[in-house]
Amino acid sequence: MRPARKLKFRNSLLSRYLVIICFALVFIPILIPFSFMASWGVNRLLFPQSVEQEPIPRSYGSAYTLEETWHKEALALGGKTPAEIDAGLKNLKQRYPDASMFWVDAEGVTRLRLPERSGLPAKWSPEDAISYMKTAVDSDPFTIVAFIGGEKEAAGQGFMVFELPRKHMKKTTRNGDGDSRFYGFFMFLMFAFFILLSYLFFRDIRKRLLRLESGMTRTGPNGLPVRIPTGRPDEIGRLEQAFNHMVDELGHSRRRENEEEELRKSLISNLSHDLRTPLTVLAGQLYSFRKEPLSEQGRTSLSLMETKIDDLSGLIDHLLSYNLLASGRYALNLESRDVLRVVRVSAAAWYPLWEKAGIEADIDLPEEPLSWRIDEQGFRRVLDNLFQNLVRHASSGGYVGISLARRHGRTALVVTDRGPGLGAASPAKGAGLGLQIVDLLLREMSLVRETESSTEGGTRIYIYPSV
Repeated sequence: MRPARKLKFRNSLLSRYLVIICFALVFIPILIPFSFMASWGVNRLLFPQSVEQEPIPRSYGSAYTLEETWHKEALALGGKTPAEIDAGLKNLKQRYPDASMFWVDAEGVTRLRLPERSGLPAKWSPEDAISYMKTAVDSDPFTIVAFIGGEKEAAGQGFMVFELPRKHMKKTTRNGDGDSRFYGFFMFLMFAFFILLSYLFFRDIRKRLLRLESGMTRTGPNGLPVRIPTGRPDEIGRLEQAFNHMVDELGHSRRRENEEEELRKSLISNLSHDLRTPLTVLAGQLYSFRKEPLSEQGRTSLSLMETKIDDLSGLIDHLLSYNLLASGRYALNLESRDVLRVVRVSAAAWYPLWEKAGIEADIDLPEEPLSWRIDEQGFRRVLDNLFQNLVRHASSGGYVGISLARRHGRTALVVTDRGPGLGAASPAKGAGLGLQIVDLLLREMSLVRETESSTEGGTRIYIYPSV
């Protein structure tokens, strides 16, 4: 059982999708640094000129380091003479040769400029100082202003200024934007690949389900669903196999049903033919007995036997007719005929039997012809079966009526009796082959039979064209 379960899990849709999820969880963290390295390499291959624009001869550290150093030097120069301050700035200039320095005394006079430069006011006013500080914020060069002697001596000895181009503080390259751009591109490719795998996975499931739905709704020439090709042995594959197994079972069942139907038809046909010979012999012997002197009881028994032989002969005829009709081998010649004439001829043939059974006949048919496409012999067979059922099961009502009526917008032939109805028990009730033959014959002639029956009002049978 364990290997089978392991095999089913390996071939299941759940395991396949778990592989996709695990791929995303495991390989995406690995691919992120790889994508960064790939974007860095591609950027340098495509933009080789974007690597450092010019060599940087010196690096003076970060802005924090420079600012801390400059404030320490300003604090150290507190209480010094102007000459000593000038000497201190010159020493700092040697340490930062790419920087510009100057200092302003407490009177607002610009003293030493390293190097000499124009554009600085000789006498600083508060407005000049504020304007200069505002312009220097977040600009290039990087500017540091410190009060000589520290913040406590702000009004005592003036301030000193340090200016350094920002290129001496950090490298300036344009690769950052390119790296970010290509890194984002590679990340997008990875996520797009994952989405593509998920899309292909679910598209395959949807395609197979639609194929299965199509197989369930499409039927073949035999009226059964058609087999569908099976895919991988996962849940859908096993469902496809189960569907094909069901189709095969339906096909076997249909073949067995057809074989049984053929056997039944062959059995009925053979029995009908085999029974006719002994029935004919029995009928001949009973006819011979009638010529012999018999007692009253003997003649009664002989009449009963003749009646039963006639009933059995009629049943055999019904079996043969039903067999031919059910197999589609009953030949009908459909022509336009006056139905009322056929009904009158058939009723005239049955009139003596009705009179003998004490049945009053009420035939109310118009003189105008009523044309239907019928097989005259088949339609007479329909009427004979209906009249025979009436004599057998409804003679107690003592009435038969034949007339025309409107039924569902069509002219219908109506046969009425006042018997106990179809639901009543009858000692002469048979297998119902007579009515089945009636329905089969009427169907072949595109006619419909409808029956209304009750134990109080008898039975009314309507026959009319289906179209």
